[in-house]
Amino acid sequence: MYPIVMCEDNPTQLSQITTIVKNYVLFHDEDFKFGLSTSDPQECLAYVNKEQPQNGIYLLDIDLNAQIDGIELAAKIRVKDVQAKLIFITTHDELAPATLKHQLEALGFISKDQSVEKLRDELIDNLNLARARSIAAAQERQQNFSFTVGSRIYNLNLQDVLLLTPSDIPHRISLYARSGEYEFYGKLQTVEKKTPELFRCSKSALINVSNIESYDVKTRMIYFSNGMNCKCSLTKVKELKRRLKLV
Repeated sequence: MYPIVMCEDNPTQLSQITTIVKNYVLFHDEDFKFGLSTSDPQECLAYVNKEQPQNGIYLLDIDLNAQIDGIELAAKIRVKDVQAKLIFITTHDELAPATLKHQLEALGFISKDQSVEKLRDELIDNLNLARARSIAAAQERQQNFSFTVGSRIYNLNLQDVLLLTPSDIPHRISLYARSGEYEFYGKLQTVEKKTPELFRCSKSALINVSNIESYDVKTRMIYFSNGMNCKCSLTKVKELKRRLKLV
């Protein structure tokens, strides 16, 4: 899921935007999650540095009355989240060319000088556009899963991947696919962030839900076509059922 992050220094406008976003996420929780709502650009950067989101949606005011403005904040975000979708909400439309100078590739500009209803409509239009582009990018990424073993680069079809688990060898991952088994250096957390199509069903397993052959709701055991299985942690059951369309 992709986080939606807001940074706006006006408390009233931040509250309005936050309410709109929360309502939007309620109906699109399969793709997005509420990330952060703040008036402090430093808190926004701290969130990005800690969570390391990929393909996040960022709603930013340009004039933040802080040491850095929204354009500078967006540039710093772009360094950490290179596929970030940037939406500026501002009274300073004349600053739009500055985003080109910084090569920010903003998704949209929304004027504050309009009614709450029009602001909501424009914001939802931009969020829908961000959603469509994120889904299209995810579908493109679904075609391949790449990893390196020694000097050799493997490029598998993601649909062939069954599950990944920590190897018995420290700092290595065991990958189980229809085409065979592989081991490569890495961490599940890193793979999870780079490949959101895979689901972290427990601390020790990252799985391709589309390749689940059966799921035992009583034991929480997940079974795959190659005979392998793993257990879903209790805290992940609800999300697994949602992905399997059982709820």
